[in-house]
Amino acid sequence: MHIATVIFAVTYILISLGENSPRKLDRPTAALLGAVLMVITGSLSRAEVSAALDLSTLAVLFGMMTLLAVLMQSGLPAWLAFRALSRCRSAHMLLALVVFTSGIASALMLNDTICLLGAPLVLEITEEIGINATPFLLALATSANIGSVMTLTGNPQNVIIGHTSGWGWSPFALRMVPIGLVCLGVNWLTLGLFYRRSLSSADVRWQQSATSNVAVQRNLALKSVCVFIGLIVAFLVGAPMDVAAVTAAAVLLVWANRPPGKAFKALDWSLLLFFAGLFVVVEGFVKADGYLLNTWINKLGTQVRFLTTVQISVATIIGSNLFSNVPFVLIISHWVNQMSNPRFIWLLLALTSTFSGNLTLFGSVANVIVAQAAQQRAPLRFTDFLQVGLPITLATTGVGVLLLWAFLYFGWI
Repeated sequence: MHIATVIFAVTYILISLGENSPRKLDRPTAALLGAVLMVITGSLSRAEVSAALDLSTLAVLFGMMTLLAVLMQSGLPAWLAFRALSRCRSAHMLLALVVFTSGIASALMLNDTICLLGAPLVLEITEEIGINATPFLLALATSANIGSVMTLTGNPQNVIIGHTSGWGWSPFALRMVPIGLVCLGVNWLTLGLFYRRSLSSADVRWQQSATSNVAVQRNLALKSVCVFIGLIVAFLVGAPMDVAAVTAAAVLLVWANRPPGKAFKALDWSLLLFFAGLFVVVEGFVKADGYLLNTWINKLGTQVRFLTTVQISVATIIGSNLFSNVPFVLIISHWVNQMSNPRFIWLLLALTSTFSGNLTLFGSVANVIVAQAAQQRAPLRFTDFLQVGLPITLATTGVGVLLLWAFLYFGWI
């Protein structure tokens, strides 16, 4: 076995363990360690490391995170959330609002950001009206994951797929938005059925004064919304996602006319480090033992059949929960173009790798964000998440794959 394969295996074990690893290494540090070992063992040259770094993906993530950091500084997202939540008059209505607003918002922004913003709001709302927060926290996490499948900028793995697959932002969204909306409905029905006893039909009494406590910096909010709309228009007309995202971030930082340091401090730099390390580690593995992937493909076959589709879906669900969805997508992306219809397989990979994040508490970073935010007031246990995540993952993945297959059957892919 090549040393690069050993480094790859050790890195992914550490990534899977996270902070539970022997040296308390978090996932970004594990990826960094793997990348360093690839270089000092000679598995990759410095030139190969430079070539492995997907700067386009990192640029999109940087640009999107910068835009969202400035937008959140304005207070507009929190104000809008409180305004929407204040209209709810029943627990079922509140559940529907959390499901669809978090899902649709995740299609336009990164799902992790939606959970960072939404978890404190859900906790405050449920405490204010005196109802169990667990169904709504689960709705936030699962819906943010499901909704993020609708665009190439909804989650990190879709960003990678966008730069590797050749799918444009608009054509991708045109196919995936209907699937995402249907699966959000499936998620709402599943959660409503599972928590039918705890979701009381009594009126939800909301203190309207709470909304007025959220201050909105109107000037900054207006500038942020204008730039964000401009970015979406650029995506729709086919502008390169990396150029559009970084340009939008630069324009907003200049137009905001305030020190950018606060926005930069809010960025998830560890996520960028995690991606950079993963690019190098996966490249080292593919260079050393890439034939292992080809062996698996030869057994699977390159023709796109329904059985093949099911096999890939199952493999993605398992692999995404063993290694996390982003690393798994990086590995699988090296063989997708060998399939007879890679355009369909890219959509299938985006859907299944995203929905598989709802299987367990650690299947998605968004889930962990919600769990950490709720740790003091409404702890989410692994079993709490699994008993709901399993039926949600099976139901949404099943419906999503069937819809994708129907699109393929009728020639829309």
